[in-house]
Amino acid sequence: MKDDPVHANHHVQRDYPGKVKFCPLCGGAIAARLIIPENARRNVCTRCGFVHFPGPKLVAGCFVVDGGRVLLLRRGIEPAVGKWTFPGGYVDFGENSADAAVRETREEVGMRVALGPLLGVFTDSMSPALTVVIYLAAPGIDAPSLSDEATEVRYFAPDEIPWHDLAFPTTTDALTAWVASTRSSR
Repeated sequence: MKDDPVHANHHVQRDYPGKVKFCPLCGGAIAARLIIPENARRNVCTRCGFVHFPGPKLVAGCFVVDGGRVLLLRRGIEPAVGKWTFPGGYVDFGENSADAAVRETREEVGMRVALGPLLGVFTDSMSPALTVVIYLAAPGIDAPSLSDEATEVRYFAPDEIPWHDLAFPTTTDALTAWVASTRSSR
C-alpha cells in the first residue's frame, strides 16, 4: 500500500508553506522567530536552526494558439474541476519553466508544441504562493486529446472565451493579456 499511486490533494498543497509544522531537515518543531538583519518573522527549527524562507511555487503553461484561437481545457481534477484553463502545471525542482510548460501541455492534452515567446507572469492575490508563467506556443502535428486532467479541449477565439467559467484568477488575467495582445497586433 505504501507504493500505491495517489492523486495529489491540491487543496492541501495550497496550505504550504503557511502551515508547515516540522523541519524538513531534522523533523524538529518549527516556531516563528525574528530573523536578523531583515527583521522579518520566519519559521525556524527549534532543534537544528534551519530557517524556512518560503518562496512561490512556480506553475508554467502554454497558450497553444492556432488560427487566432487559443486552446483551453476543461479541468478533470480539483481544484476548479469542470472549469476552463490552459494546459499547465507545477515546475519540477531543477526544471526550467519553458520545459515544464511543454511537458505539461504534452501530459494534459497530448500535444507536442513549438514554444514561442513569453506571454507573461501572473500572480493570484488570493494564492500568493503561486506564480504562473505563460508561454505562447504553436501546435505541432498532434491534435489535442483528453486525459484525466482534461475532460474537454477546445479552441476559442477571443470573443468566444467562456469568461464566466474560468478556473482561476490567473487564467482570467492571462487570457485578458492574450486578448489585448491580439487586438494590439491588428
